[in-house]
Parts: sequence; C-alpha cells; structure tokens
Amino acid sequence: MSTKPADQQLRVRYEQTQALYASQFVLNASEEEIIINFSSGSLPDPQTGETHLPIHSRVALSTEGARRLLNLLNQALSATQQQATSTSAAKLPPLKP
Repeated sequence: MSTKPADQQLRVRYEQTQALYASQFVLNASEEEIIINFSSGSLPDPQTGETHLPIHSRVALSTEGARRLLNLLNQALSATQQQATSTSAAKLPPLKP
C-alpha cells in the first residue's frame, strides 16, 4: 500500500464535464456503503399511466466517504446561506427616522 507525502500537490482532471440535474434521490444504505441514485424527477409512463422515477446516475460511497461528502455539503450550504444573508441585507434600503 503506498501513501502520498503530505506536501504533494494533487491536480484534478475532469474527464467528463457533463452536468446532470437531479431533484430526486433514492438512497440505499448498509453498514459498509451508501448508494445514492439520482433522478431529474418523476415521469408518467405513457403506456401504463403509472408514475416512475428514471435514474440517470448512481454513486456508491463508503460510509466514511459519505461522511466527508456530508461535511462538504454542510460547509457549502452554510457558506451559501451566509452569502445570501449578507447580500440581501446589503440590498435593504436605509430606515428613515
């Protein structure tokens, strides 16, 4: 098993840059992994009329990887919320006495 030195730089290389929108998620979890299925939303089946959820992507994570993702998402949402709060406060007109 090899380890990389702490001061080694890591370069991210994007081989696929297509972004798929997801507003619906199906989550399967076990003690060892979490699988997240992504969908852009439910659709009616034209033949049966039943609603189905087409899955366009699936990501499998170890539980530790899922924890790191959760922490990163929480950080991003907190930063976005703080930015929205400071931006909306800056746009408020001054109060007149």
